[in-house]
Amino acid sequence: MATPQEIFKALAAIPTYSGATILPNSTDSTLNIQVSLSQRDLERNVRRKFTRSVVASIGADNSIPLIINSPSIDTGDAVAQQASPSGKFTAVLRSVAGDKKKHFVEIWSEGSIFQLLETTAIHDDFYADSTFGTLEWSRDETKLVYVAERKKSEDAYEKFVFTPDWGETFTGKRDPSLVVVNLDNYEIKVLDRFQGNMSPGQAIFSHDSTSLIFTGYHRDPQFFGIVYCQNRLTGLYSINLDGTEFKTLSGDLKSARSPRLNPDGTTLVFLSNNVNGPHASCAKLCKVDIASGKVSTVVDIVRKPESANGFPGLYVDQLPRNLWVSSTKIITSSAWRSRRTLLSIDTESGEIEEVTSASKYPGSVTALFANDRFIISTYSTPTEPWSLWLGQIKDSKDDKLDVHFSVLENSKVEKPKAYYQPHSWSVVANIPGQLESLETLLLEPSKESQNTSAVSGTKPPLVIFPHGGPHSGFAAEFSVLNLVLVSLGFSVALVNFTGSLGFGQDSVEALVGRVGELDVNECKAVRDHIIAKGIVDADRVCMTGGSHGGFIVGHLLADPSFKACVMRNPVTDIPALTAVSDIGEWGYAVNGVPFDMGAPPTATLGDVEVFKKLRISSPMEHVEKVTAPTLMLLGAGDRRVPPQQGITWWQARQNQIKKAGKQGTREGVNRIQMFEGTGHALDSVEAESNSLYSLASFLVEFTRVEHVPEATATEGAGRQGEGGRGSYI
Repeated sequence: MATPQEIFKALAAIPTYSGATILPNSTDSTLNIQVSLSQRDLERNVRRKFTRSVVASIGADNSIPLIINSPSIDTGDAVAQQASPSGKFTAVLRSVAGDKKKHFVEIWSEGSIFQLLETTAIHDDFYADSTFGTLEWSRDETKLVYVAERKKSEDAYEKFVFTPDWGETFTGKRDPSLVVVNLDNYEIKVLDRFQGNMSPGQAIFSHDSTSLIFTGYHRDPQFFGIVYCQNRLTGLYSINLDGTEFKTLSGDLKSARSPRLNPDGTTLVFLSNNVNGPHASCAKLCKVDIASGKVSTVVDIVRKPESANGFPGLYVDQLPRNLWVSSTKIITSSAWRSRRTLLSIDTESGEIEEVTSASKYPGSVTALFANDRFIISTYSTPTEPWSLWLGQIKDSKDDKLDVHFSVLENSKVEKPKAYYQPHSWSVVANIPGQLESLETLLLEPSKESQNTSAVSGTKPPLVIFPHGGPHSGFAAEFSVLNLVLVSLGFSVALVNFTGSLGFGQDSVEALVGRVGELDVNECKAVRDHIIAKGIVDADRVCMTGGSHGGFIVGHLLADPSFKACVMRNPVTDIPALTAVSDIGEWGYAVNGVPFDMGAPPTATLGDVEVFKKLRISSPMEHVEKVTAPTLMLLGAGDRRVPPQQGITWWQARQNQIKKAGKQGTREGVNRIQMFEGTGHALDSVEAESNSLYSLASFLVEFTRVEHVPEATATEGAGRQGEGGRGSYI
């Protein structure tokens, strides 16, 4: 019987893809593909990044008879790298730790360093994230642009002036700035701040290399956390390389991000979402005609799909860097109900084509790269790890995109296969009496090994697992956490409740004002529906959830039928959260209370009725009803849902346990763990691994039954485990 540690360590050996590009030195018959990956290093508690080359030989019949993989190269302290348009040069941004961190821009050519520029005295940390991060070449290969933190003033007064940072995942990062490197004379210039203290990011060069196009993030009059938030006030702008002729490109739109210029420089596409309200929602794809400056909509917001499985709209955080398959057609991936799929979009007609249909590709596909001949993507399912695909674009008479996919590489690590191959998954939809926007991904363990699994029994216990957000969603893709639980003998229900992305904008908005009620009741309906199928043990239902998912399971704990619960950085008290979260207006948004980011209220919760509304929808309202064993997992550096939310709930329950005299009993189990050096996602390697061990062991401890030999086992036999705290680990 494997432990959570053994299962996690095996699955953690599978690397994940973070990027891929076809290098310019490729030919018609031979592709040189640079692949970027990462892997957990459990000995050093770090995530290692590395690259390797995949050489694919294209046969005369467009088959791929030969694939050669080069050895992987650890990229170490390289923050970002990018090949030049011709492929002759590669730019690398590197930060080297030491007594004082140092920053370098490296230009490589023909396998060696061509030019090395130290920038430590010019700016602070580079930005390599998807929100601000940039590293781009000009088409003539004479310039580079990237984004870095501006040096803080050493003026005796100004150095102490408070400037808010950009919140969760951006702690200490306050002043991202555009940096231009002139490769003719190696001059490095940090562009001046923009009017209104706007922060720039996602910069690209204009077609003629004379100006920059970028996303501007507004923070006047108030800073709001930016990561995972598509509803922020943003715009697209251009500026000459010398800092003159600042222009607005996105017209009157209050939201614009992810600019992508087509190959001939005539059209700029970008994403736009509704501002205020839900933090993520259905996006519009818009475009700018470069010659006229006209802004128009290519794909509008979809209120409701035309059919049950019809196109639900675009749900894209950032567009792929390389996405043009022609001067008028792009490739992107987007949520489509409980999966992610590839879409082809004609930017002239607005026609949308699903490239990877659910009937043929039931899992999830992520676009990494596209050009006029090829598409590179990854594919996985809940029981199949990531593989790297090459799609060959064929000529088509009806202007449809005909793509033939081949597998370039997949996981060759043998040990983890025992923890994903035997299991199964399905989509649970159309639950009687529920909205059609409710859908669940159900993972089930191998029936052959159930009675000898960690939880034992003749039927598996069920884990109800709602996602966070609330406006996000589960996709049918590989997850180490889910497979650890399934390999221990649990069935896992990943609940895409109403409000999840991928089901139409009406579904997103249907949850607004009903959090703590609609989402909670739908999780109960999923539980009851799965139990009615007779495939799980009705007496062993437990749950877990993080962030808003923790908020949901916090509400569900008022139901005494649940056997155990693990909450990860949960929202427990919305009014208290408004004053301390980096997105304090979130409580207004999910409860349908107006909040204008352009003119925020002088004082949050100044209205007593608003306070009451937010408090009533909070799990703290019924903490005294909780009887199930609970475990709280918190990140000490969480800026989104600061740990005091979890601590306060835990302390309130401790008080209730003592008041009821339940110390030392099952109803008195109320544990808490704090992970230093990590934030809301608990995604440092140390926090991820140890929180997963704790979560899985806790659920096993309070749902397992005594082992019953096959010959004498009966349905539901055995008693609930009462093992001690360290009995399983």
